[in-house]
Amino acid sequence: MAKIMRKVIAGALSASIATTMILSGAMTAKAESSTGVGLSAHALKAYREGWSYVWGGTSYGAVDCSGLIWTYNGVGGNRVDLLSCSPDWGYVSNGIPNIHGLGLHTPGHVGVYIGSGMAVDARDEYSGVVYHNVYSRTWVEWFKISGVSYPWNGWVLFDGDSFYYENGQYITDTTRTLDGITYSFNSAGVSNMAPPSSAYQATDYSYSMATPAPQPEPEPEPEPEPEPIPEPEPEPEPEPEPEPIPEPEPEPEPEPEPEPEPEPEPVVQESSQEEEKKAEESKPEEPETPVKEVKTIASYGDEDEEGKDTVKKIQTRLYELGYLGDDASGYFGAATVDAIMLFQDKNKLEVTGIADEVTVAKLNEDKAVTNFITLELDSYDDGENLQVTYLQTRLTDLKYYYDDITGFYGGLTENAVKKFQKNNSLKVTGIADAETQKVLFDNDTVTNPDEGSVALGDSGAMVVEMQKKLASLRYLPGVVGEEFTKAILGAVNLFQTTAGFEPDEKMTAEQIALLNSEDAPKSPDYDNLQLGYQGDDVKQLQSKLAMIKYYDGKLSGEFTEDVEAAVTKFQQDNNIEANGVADAATQELIKNQAQLESAKVGEELVIKTTTVSDNALAKLAETKVQAPGEIVITNQSESDMVRTFVILGSVVLFTIFLAVVFMVELKKRKANTTVDISSSYKRKF
Repeated sequence: MAKIMRKVIAGALSASIATTMILSGAMTAKAESSTGVGLSAHALKAYREGWSYVWGGTSYGAVDCSGLIWTYNGVGGNRVDLLSCSPDWGYVSNGIPNIHGLGLHTPGHVGVYIGSGMAVDARDEYSGVVYHNVYSRTWVEWFKISGVSYPWNGWVLFDGDSFYYENGQYITDTTRTLDGITYSFNSAGVSNMAPPSSAYQATDYSYSMATPAPQPEPEPEPEPEPEPIPEPEPEPEPEPEPEPIPEPEPEPEPEPEPEPEPEPEPVVQESSQEEEKKAEESKPEEPETPVKEVKTIASYGDEDEEGKDTVKKIQTRLYELGYLGDDASGYFGAATVDAIMLFQDKNKLEVTGIADEVTVAKLNEDKAVTNFITLELDSYDDGENLQVTYLQTRLTDLKYYYDDITGFYGGLTENAVKKFQKNNSLKVTGIADAETQKVLFDNDTVTNPDEGSVALGDSGAMVVEMQKKLASLRYLPGVVGEEFTKAILGAVNLFQTTAGFEPDEKMTAEQIALLNSEDAPKSPDYDNLQLGYQGDDVKQLQSKLAMIKYYDGKLSGEFTEDVEAAVTKFQQDNNIEANGVADAATQELIKNQAQLESAKVGEELVIKTTTVSDNALAKLAETKVQAPGEIVITNQSESDMVRTFVILGSVVLFTIFLAVVFMVELKKRKANTTVDISSSYKRKF
């Protein structure tokens, strides 16, 4: 009977625990394991039920960002760093896989990707649990959550919609014929119709339960619990046998008790002890050293009021020591809590996430341990921190770095660090060690005194833009590279001299401003067309060279090596300096020969036109007399004859036009402005 009672009680307790878990929301999933679909429905349910945000919360209805994930069957791993426990992750900037229930991470915060471009996260105490487009928030990484299994192939049902997985992701913008039925899937991955209920690989965990899949049937599995029925089979007879065994055990216990009884001394001791106690009580108690309460300066949820900047000062100092990457906002949010906890841990203080007076005092010490890690060439943000991004952002703010914020420590970042170190009397290494970063992130650090200037050895976007401007003014043939080398210095010095500046190895901000303005002086060789030049004048040169049979390439307007070769050949044939540069003299000679060639083309055109006219008249003459007084056209219909007259008239008018143009051109050959009719001929014929 005792055994039966124990089993009955155990069954009752199990039922009670299960009921409690269901009512508390701990069992939001009905599947046998934790799945991505189940986690997605769990997060969506939290949003629909309006769960509140409580920092550190892990109970039904009151969670923080990681608590939202943890309350789904305790998945996630280390709540402080879920990303490190992940078996797989990637950057959101490269796209999020089509997988329900992925984790989303940004420094100090996590959320859940529920598929179809939507996400859910426990934001803050003001917003609670938020449902939003995944790209409306700056998520940095996606990751598979530890303890969660994700579909590979087959149908799943989520929130009443059907999705089909292939090779670990649900398909989108396509069709599939499955078991003789063709399904269409939209851009969100939702099928246009549901498959048979037996096709689903996972159940619908949403409480809407629109079209339930067959998986709810596994719920009857707890039926094997009626096993208590066979329990009566074991006879209760052996059970009483162990009962007499413990009974004799207490019997020997009283035997040692009488041994201390014959000793009368303890009676005296008891009274003396009582007296001592009374005496002690009568003595004035010495005040115990009170445990000094540590005053809280600021904690989660605090916000600076007007005229106060307590939180902002704490955040500013955390920023200076490398624990906080964002600007001071004056609101003590989750990111500030994480920064305080990290600071307390590194400085061997009690880790509470609260800015108490001990923590704040340590923050303000000059010897406070920083969070700076040495960054050098090829360093990059690994997802757990954004140290390179913070570095590049700070260098940008101080006008040392002008390129994109990439999170990768390349040559441009190294060059910016060198300039910063040089201007701040630090050892110039290009390596951002702790000392360099401490000076860099100090709010008293001044902006680059050479802001907007470019010097020999510099590289990056400003150097490239400088070269483009120099090339447009024809000081350079084009962009040589990203670095300001000595090959560019000659063009820079020529510009400086032309503009009235002393030639130097640095283009100052003033000179850069002039270079980018409409008043920038052109190169003295601007009109001497040569390799690398571009423009309409180059295109006209190509056209004239083509007219005189020296060039047969495209009229691109770019002075290429083919154009240079054509100019060189022309100069050789005309006994002038063959340097491939079309200076004023060369261009004038090319223009004259092109006009002569165009005149020849005009003469040939007149001859051809006359021939066409004669042929047309001959056609009209092809007639024969059929009867007296009647002319019959033999080879043409009436419409053909009309067309012939039209052609003939057009040819005559065109011939007159060409003759006039030809005469005008002969008279204006030596004029400053000529009409280039070569292109006109080319278009007409």
